[in-house]
Amino acid sequence: MNQVRLLHIVGGSSFGGAAKIILRLAQKMRADGWRVDILTTDPVFGAAATRQGLGVMALDVIRREIRPWWDLRGLFRLYTFLRRERYLVVHTHTSKAGFVGRLAAWLAGVPVIVHTAHGFAFHERTPRVTRVFYSALERLASQWCDRIVSVTEFHRRWALDLGICSKHKIVAIPNGIASEEPTSLIATVELRRSWKARPGEPVLLTVGRLAPEKGLEHLLEAASLLRRMGQGFRVVLAGDGPLRAPLERLAENLRVGDLVTFLGYREDIADLLAASDLVVLPSLREGLSIALLEAMAAGKAIVTTRIGGNMAVLSQPDAAVLVRPGDPQALCDAILQCCADPALRGRLGINARLLFKGRYTEDRMLNSYRQAYLDLLKANCPGGARSLRQVFRSGRIPARVKQASLSPR
Repeated sequence: MNQVRLLHIVGGSSFGGAAKIILRLAQKMRADGWRVDILTTDPVFGAAATRQGLGVMALDVIRREIRPWWDLRGLFRLYTFLRRERYLVVHTHTSKAGFVGRLAAWLAGVPVIVHTAHGFAFHERTPRVTRVFYSALERLASQWCDRIVSVTEFHRRWALDLGICSKHKIVAIPNGIASEEPTSLIATVELRRSWKARPGEPVLLTVGRLAPEKGLEHLLEAASLLRRMGQGFRVVLAGDGPLRAPLERLAENLRVGDLVTFLGYREDIADLLAASDLVVLPSLREGLSIALLEAMAAGKAIVTTRIGGNMAVLSQPDAAVLVRPGDPQALCDAILQCCADPALRGRLGINARLLFKGRYTEDRMLNSYRQAYLDLLKANCPGGARSLRQVFRSGRIPARVKQASLSPR
């Protein structure tokens, strides 16, 4: 059996920015002749993978919430599955799937195990006790894989500072996306009309899961401040998630419900960006935001938070307006500044697009992951097809197969 089998383990995590990266990476390796499957129980993620011809393993073995006895049974079921299926490469994503998936793959003797930290389970403002606890879990899980990939240099340095792993085990591969063009000018006009935006009225767009880490309640509070100051605007939220109903109630309670449109999950992001004037991303925690990259690629002016992941991306001056996270007044002031100054918006958009094109293209990201896979396969299975066949027969790495050289390139 010479075809390389790769499994991405995601579990119960909802479809979001990281999912888009995983799908593109899966397509890349499938084009190389690999057999690629995705272990997910999220219906949106599963449907997207199926449409792209990828295998979907809908094993209910990893859920977001922590339930020790259920998680232990899930670990055993996943271990049994990996022993039976003989994947050559297992790539885990997200904190929970990364912990359970790496342990199951290590116990099953999978030759190459990679984990991408799309962001940690903690952030810069997390209480120290919580941060110490989760970093200890990450340190333990790091022993069960060959390579950890962080999506920003900030997170790589932070992992080293926290002692999560050695510098030879972790490498930064920033997220990248393909730049998409809007379908037509007509779509842009129709979208603005559907949002009841008057001519010249700024449309503030945010894209992403409606989840606690996105800080969207602060955007709605900022919208309330803007209305009191007499600023005309429309807020458009593209995405779905557990906070949709609470956010809709908050918008009504703040008396801005008539100015806020909840679109739900959308795939026409390029059209939404073309129809907007300003992208506002009030996140409290991010790895490397795909919504941020999409806005940069579209050349849009951006207001976002001064958190590590964002600052790692927006490393050049005048690429975005950065504000303190969790501060509605600062968010309001930044939005007012951009709304009042079209030249500023234009300058921010141009600089953001130039920065994107220089560092965050999809080809650069995909080629970096591909090379990481090939380096690890070569290191862990140096005997070629014969060693690979022995791995599949025994379910573990042969004694003569040396450990991977994990020095990042």
